[in-house]
Amino acid sequence: MATSTPFFTVIIPTRNRPELFTLALESVLAQTFKDKEIIVINDGSEPELLVHYRELEAKYCDDRIKFRYQISRPWGHGQSYSMNTGALVGSGKYLAFLDDDDYWTDSEHLNKAYEEIIKAGDDVDAYYTNQRAFFSDGTLKEENVWIEDLRCKLKNSSLETCEVDASFLLSSNGFAHLNCTIIKRQLYLDMKGMDEGIRYDCDRDLYIRTLDKAKKMLFCPRFVSKHHIPDKSKKGNMSTVISSFEKYLYQISVYEKALLLCVKPEVKAHSRIALSNIFKHISDIYSSEKQYNLARVYAQKALALNPTLKWWCFTNYMAVKLLFDLLLKR
Repeated sequence: MATSTPFFTVIIPTRNRPELFTLALESVLAQTFKDKEIIVINDGSEPELLVHYRELEAKYCDDRIKFRYQISRPWGHGQSYSMNTGALVGSGKYLAFLDDDDYWTDSEHLNKAYEEIIKAGDDVDAYYTNQRAFFSDGTLKEENVWIEDLRCKLKNSSLETCEVDASFLLSSNGFAHLNCTIIKRQLYLDMKGMDEGIRYDCDRDLYIRTLDKAKKMLFCPRFVSKHHIPDKSKKGNMSTVISSFEKYLYQISVYEKALLLCVKPEVKAHSRIALSNIFKHISDIYSSEKQYNLARVYAQKALALNPTLKWWCFTNYMAVKLLFDLLLKR
C-alpha cells in the first residue's frame, strides 16, 4: 500500500513540551495504518528543552518522521504558522493534525479514516471524528465540548461513518477539534491554510471555512483522541496566556471573516448569531463594571446582528442607565 506520496501527512506542532510531545508522537507511531508521514514542527523551543527534542529526533530515527525547527521567538510563531509549515513540508493527499499535549487513543483511527474515504470516493474533502476532554486532575468533562452532541442526532444513534453537510455539523454546540480533523491537502492549500493572524480559535476559523468550501464531508462519531484541558493556573498554554478581551477580539475576527467571505447561507447565519452572542458577552461585562456607554455600544451591535425583543429591552435599558449616570455626574 505504501507509495512515494503518502496518503496521510500527520502534523504535530510542539513547543517546550518534550515529555507530552513524546506521548503524542508515540500515539501516531502506534497507528496500524502505515502509508503516512509525520511532520514535527518545533516552534522555537527554549534551548534547555530543545536538547530533549534533538534526543527524541535521534531516538525515533525513521524515514517517516521529519523534524523541522523554527527560530526561537518569545511567543513562538503560533499554531497556525506551524500547521501551515507542516502542510507545505508534507506531501500526503490528506492532512491530519495532533496537538503536542494530546494523543490519539484509537490505534485504528487512520486506518478507519482511510477505508471510509476510499469507500466514499476520491472527492471527500474533510473527515471528522470525536474526542474526550479531561481536566488537569484527570476528571472527564461531562458537558459537550466539541461535536460529540451530534452522535444523538444520527439515525438510530449509529456509530457508523456517514456523509454530512454543513447544516448538520453546525447544529452542534461546538466544533471539531484539530485532533479530530482530516482535510484534503489541496483544499487546505486552496483555502491558504490556517489564518496566521489569529492566535486563539484559529482552529474554529479553519473549521468554519472548511465547512463553507467543502463539497463532501464525512463524520465518524467514534472517540479517537484524548484532549487535555489547559490548566488555568499555568501560563504555558495558548488559551491561558490570552486575556478575555483578546480572546473575544480573535473570535470577532473569525466570525466577521465568515460573514464577509463565506458563501453558504447556513455558515453565514451561524456566524451572525455567534458574533451577536460575543457582543452580548462583552456588553454584559461592561454593564457589570458600570461602563454603560460601552455596554450600550456592544448591545447595539448584538441587536443589529440578531434582533430580539429581550435584547432590544436590554439595549434600551443600557441607554437609560447611561443617561442617569451622566445626570448624576453633573
